[in-house]
Parts: sequence; structure tokens; C-alpha cells
Amino acid sequence: MSKQERLHSVKQMNVQWMLLRLAFALPTGVLVYYFLQSQGSPMIMAAFLLSLTSAASVLFMREARFVKALTAHDQAKKVIGIQYQLDYLFVVMMAVIFPMMMRLNILTNLIPFLLFVSGSALIWFTQHKLDQQLSWMDTEQPTRREIQRTRFTW
Repeated sequence: MSKQERLHSVKQMNVQWMLLRLAFALPTGVLVYYFLQSQGSPMIMAAFLLSLTSAASVLFMREARFVKALTAHDQAKKVIGIQYQLDYLFVVMMAVIFPMMMRLNILTNLIPFLLFVSGSALIWFTQHKLDQQLSWMDTEQPTRREIQRTRFTW
């Protein structure tokens, strides 16, 4: 299968799963908003956010399996799996850890703020390097960046 054919199949998969993604993204966004605005127990709201993002991990694993099936290279499959795990980690950081840090006023201290920002930058840098490795391993395999570009095109 050529790279364009693989991207086309990923694009079709993205259209099919768009409603399912929205079913997790919209409640998560609303929960983050209420978590930051309400005066309720932060641990209960964090538990709801964590459970919702944990359920969303099924989507990440499902998409990773689909993209892995497009290549025959074992190393490329491992790289793709790592990329989706990093994507999920970033979602957990943004949907659970960041609001929790804001709610508990931890971000006002320099060290936790720097740890959070450097962790986010490290995930981004690692994703970039893994994309480079993936393109070297299998030239016909779409990179994570190319897949993300097709996610919002119709």
C-alpha cells in the first residue's frame, strides 16, 4: 500500500470515529471547566476526570492498532505504539494533572511549573524524533504528524 492510500484509509477511520472522540472530548472539557470553577472537592472531580480519560485510552489503543496494521515492520509498530502512549500521556497531563495543579495552586511555584512545561516539551520533542525514525524505518508509513493533519480535513 502506498503512503497516500494509507493516509486515505486513516482519514476514513478518523471520519468514522469522530463522534466517538467527541463523546469523550466534550464531557472532558466540561468537567475540566467545572473542576476549575467549582468549590467542591478537588479529589472527587479529579477522579471523574481520570476515569473519563482512562476510558478514552481505549480510543488511543484502537487507533494505534489500526495504524500499526498499515505496516509490516515490527520496529515501526513499536514506534507507533510508543507515539500513541505519549499522546495519551499528554492528554492525561492536560486533562487531569494541569487542572489539578491549577486547582491546588501548585503552578504558582516555579519548580512544579518548570517540571510541567519541560515534561510537555519533552513529549513534543520525543514525538518529533519518533516521527523521524518512523519515516526512516518505513518510507510508506504516514508519520504521526501527517495523520494529525488529516484528522480535521474532510
